[in-house]
Amino acid sequence: MRPLKLKLSAFGPYAGTVELDFDALGSRGLYLITGDTGAGKTSIFDAVSFALFGEASGSNREASMLRSKYADASTPTEVELTFLYSGKIYRIHRNPEYMRPKARGDGFTRQAADAQLTLPDGKVITKLKDVNTAIREILGLDREQFSQVAMIAQGDFLKLLLAGTRERQEIFRSIFNTSLYVTLQNRLKDAANAVWKQWNDASQSIRQYTDGILCDAASSPQVQIAAAKAGQLPLQEVVELLQQLHASDSSLQETGQTELAAVESQYEAVISQLTQAAEIRKDTADLHASQNRLDSAKCHLAEAKTALTAQEQHLPEQEHLSRSITQLELTLPDYDLLDAHKKALSSLSKELAETQALSLSAKERLDRLSEELEGRRQEQKSLETAGAEKEKLLARREQQKQQLDALETLLSDIAELDIQQKSLHSAQQAYLDASEEASVLQAQYDRKNRAFLHAQAGILAHSLEAGKPCPVCGSLSHPAPAHLAEDAPTESAVKSARSAAEKAQTRAQACSSKAGLQKGIVENMQQSIAQKSRMLLETEAIQSAREKAQVAASQLKSSIAETEKQIQKAILDERRRASLEELIAQKETVFRSVEETCRKAGERTASLCASLEETRKQIDLHTGKLVYGSRADAETEIRSMKKQLSCMQLALQSAQKNAAECDKAVASLTAGIQQLQQKLQSAPELDITALNLKKLELAEEKSRQNAALKQIHTRLMVNSTALKNILTKSEELTALEEKMSWLRALSNTANGTVSGKEKIMLETYIQTTYFDRIIARANVRLMKMTGGQYDLKRRKTAQNNQSQSGLELDVIDHYNGTERSVRTLSGGESFKASLALALGLSDEVQMSTGIHIDTLFVDEGFGSLDPESLEQAYRTLADLTEGNRLVGIISHVADLKEKIDKQIVVTKAKSGGSNAVLVL
Repeated sequence: MRPLKLKLSAFGPYAGTVELDFDALGSRGLYLITGDTGAGKTSIFDAVSFALFGEASGSNREASMLRSKYADASTPTEVELTFLYSGKIYRIHRNPEYMRPKARGDGFTRQAADAQLTLPDGKVITKLKDVNTAIREILGLDREQFSQVAMIAQGDFLKLLLAGTRERQEIFRSIFNTSLYVTLQNRLKDAANAVWKQWNDASQSIRQYTDGILCDAASSPQVQIAAAKAGQLPLQEVVELLQQLHASDSSLQETGQTELAAVESQYEAVISQLTQAAEIRKDTADLHASQNRLDSAKCHLAEAKTALTAQEQHLPEQEHLSRSITQLELTLPDYDLLDAHKKALSSLSKELAETQALSLSAKERLDRLSEELEGRRQEQKSLETAGAEKEKLLARREQQKQQLDALETLLSDIAELDIQQKSLHSAQQAYLDASEEASVLQAQYDRKNRAFLHAQAGILAHSLEAGKPCPVCGSLSHPAPAHLAEDAPTESAVKSARSAAEKAQTRAQACSSKAGLQKGIVENMQQSIAQKSRMLLETEAIQSAREKAQVAASQLKSSIAETEKQIQKAILDERRRASLEELIAQKETVFRSVEETCRKAGERTASLCASLEETRKQIDLHTGKLVYGSRADAETEIRSMKKQLSCMQLALQSAQKNAAECDKAVASLTAGIQQLQQKLQSAPELDITALNLKKLELAEEKSRQNAALKQIHTRLMVNSTALKNILTKSEELTALEEKMSWLRALSNTANGTVSGKEKIMLETYIQTTYFDRIIARANVRLMKMTGGQYDLKRRKTAQNNQSQSGLELDVIDHYNGTERSVRTLSGGESFKASLALALGLSDEVQMSTGIHIDTLFVDEGFGSLDPESLEQAYRTLADLTEGNRLVGIISHVADLKEKIDKQIVVTKAKSGGSNAVLVL
């Protein structure tokens, strides 16, 4: 690519139109761009880059900043470039987004960014997106790559010379497109981490399934179960233990289900009889209630008919109100016309006051704008590092939050342990109380049973009658019958005592089971908390962990709050910096428009005064024709009359509805009473008390059996699921271990994290090939520029195995045979090394991509070179022109002005802005 002609308008420091005929410079050789400091020499490079890609050559100059501050408001900002590529001529016209005067009316409007590309065959491409795509297809590179190949920008390649491995990785990744190797490295790392997570999850799952084994405390092998939950039992023995528990619980479940079915059958029969008895009782109560409601409903019906008659007497008054409302609504448009004139008067008065105030404040604004612009430029400079500071603070906050989450989880677990320990104590105490109660009730039953048996003779003697035979001996006389003790218990009392003793025993057993389960929960939680405390706080003592975690969490919260404040400040600074650029441009535009505003404000004031006088006449003309002061007063009266009419209509409707509902209620209650009387005549008589007693006995038995079956079913389900999952996870664990081994080894190799070896990633290894070729090309020129003293060399051995390496750069000093870091070079030596490296990179990119650029722009610090070094650099650049290559150099150095005849001279104008001309 070789530029032929460049045309600038209101671009950068160039206020007017500047045309540069690059074709007049020829197709090869050196030319110099020289001129005053800050006149706009680099802006010529920017214009070429902007014309091609819509961006300036340097990363610190955005397209929105390219509008010349010296140009007239009516002068368009645009660039036109005619260039030659592969023997064909292209022309591209492009403008950035900027503010321009409106075509009609006052003020400014936004001119959208646009581009137009004319192809060699005359075809024109117009859309911005399509033009950008076409340029990339023609040249085969984007703005970033073009800058690396064709534009050596001031200071950029010194960064490449002094960069470390990580910085060069980023630079080469963009130039040589090696990001696909980073993608491969990340995918290998993610895959290895994913397999490790699967393996860890499978191991944890097996432990969780083992911890969840349930068993019957009375009949199960407790020693084996405890060993399994502690992880001390081999996996095969755990499987056999689960199979044994399943067989035992299955037998218990079958027996319990048979017994439960018999009890449920008896219970359902009793429930059916109780339901029938409840319906009879309800029907009787409903009959009495309905008869009472019927009497009340008849009274309400008479009252409703009286109220309806009273409301029907107001019908003539409703008709009168309706007519009045209609007449008043017809006058409402007249109020609208009066209000419109009043609003116009208010608006005109307000506008007149604002216009007068605007005229007075215009001069004050001009003084303030100048001071404000300078302040905002200073503020913009102070906020350059806001974005980097924000990212640093965000990373710190995320790390602090993760630490705080872990500590809060630990504190929550400790608090939950306290609750569970209290529950354990309560359960153990409940078991002791229930056990003691069971012992007392059993002793009471035994005592009453013995007393009842001893009193049987007295009970039999109590039933003897004179002249009738004894049921034991048959005698008709009873000379000495036994006496019944006064405190002898009845059979019913003995049965009650036995039932109470059995229930107490059942409660004691349930309390024992609950206390055992709670103890297991507490022990598991203690183990888990101790493990977390050891990892987070290096202690296993729970109380110590609680205190340390509370202190650490409090400190982290304070740190997070402080970090959050810093983040918010950084965000505000970043937003402020982004908005300052546009604000500065807007303020400059406003400054130019204030004087015009003053002139227009005077003209507008006279016009507004005339309009105000005419509007007052119209208001006087319409005032007095209407009854009310405003439409709102008239509408208020209409609403009042409508409300009164609506209340009358609603009262009439309510009275009609109430009378109808009362009449309907009387008819409905009469029919319901008749149905209830017929139903009660055929109802049977049932003993509800006896049925309820029987129901309670059966319900208790059913509840007891259901509870037992539920426990058995729970154990079966939990243990069966555990057995199935343990067998599945065992196979999965073996496969994952094998896969994890080879995948982690591959990931460590690709990511350069193999223990004990240099940290060279796959991408870095690929980039070293390009880097070696760049260095070889650079050394050809560096040897010339340094008189054979220096060679660049890629460092082959890392200084340590802790950080990434492979792209460090050293320099060989052939005068003393030493090899040292490029950072030890002087200012002039660094310039020559960085220039050689930049030229080597440009050559390598062109060779790697197959793209050929016929033009090279160099913007570097030749002023730091001594005369001999300057001559060497000049010869090196002159050698680049062989093979039809044109090289442009920016420099203030007088020697170069004498050596290079072809020049573009840039000068500043006293009135503001710059100009550029070709000197051949």
